[in-house]
Amino acid sequence: MTGPSLAERDYAFLGSGIIAGVFAERMARAAVPPARICVSDIAPEKAQALERRLGVRAARDNSEAAAAGDVVFLCVPPNVVKAVVEEIRGVLRPGVLLVSLAAAVRTEWIEQSAGGGVKVLRMIPNTPSLIGAGMNPHCLGRHITDADLPFIDALLDLFGATVRVPEDQMDAITALTAVGPTYVFPVMQSLRDAAAGAGLDSDTAQRAAAQTVLGAARLVLETGRAPEDLKGMIGTRTLAEDAARELFLQAYQEALRKLQAASSRLAAAWQAPGPRN
Repeated sequence: MTGPSLAERDYAFLGSGIIAGVFAERMARAAVPPARICVSDIAPEKAQALERRLGVRAARDNSEAAAAGDVVFLCVPPNVVKAVVEEIRGVLRPGVLLVSLAAAVRTEWIEQSAGGGVKVLRMIPNTPSLIGAGMNPHCLGRHITDADLPFIDALLDLFGATVRVPEDQMDAITALTAVGPTYVFPVMQSLRDAAAGAGLDSDTAQRAAAQTVLGAARLVLETGRAPEDLKGMIGTRTLAEDAARELFLQAYQEALRKLQAASSRLAAAWQAPGPRN
């Protein structure tokens, strides 16, 4: 993947749901000419909606989209990744990079279905990627080389922060980052509603709540200090902290349990024979 820059490559999104829309929009708005992005979906109207909104090209099917991409994003549900990869394997460009956004699907399974030493990048997206503020952990398939890393790093940087982890840790970090906004948004909602209930106008309350969360996060990142230390800088604390910790611990553990169960089911499915070209 050395050579051309982000803007000089062609991209395909197989699946045109929420996350595909987030990534395609970020790319089209920030770095890549929309004409170099092709999208497909089992429901053609979804791909067509992205075409109208972003100026990208809607393909007739996955094979047409995949054939048009130097980088092909797999944005389909985990349980259909195998079938989709087997569907497109015969049309992939030489040197293509397959980027899987599917939770619980291991790179080695995709490599097995794609064949031919295809390069696979597995990343776990989250919705703040729309504004380049995501946290998108990733791991590398076995056919990716050091020469591929500058492009991969530039691609990931477009969507926000990232961290490279061993594949065995991907479920653990997915339960944190991909599901993470669902832990935080209710907190901001509650703070907004409480302040609005005390007489603050809703827009001001929402902005104040969001900035408070953002500022607290930046304080952790930029000082390197632990949250449990930083809270000591504030004299008044009224939160039932033990109950809050238990609530978020249970939410995280349930997300992790679901991911691990999905991974086990998918492992069995990948052993089933598929078509061979």
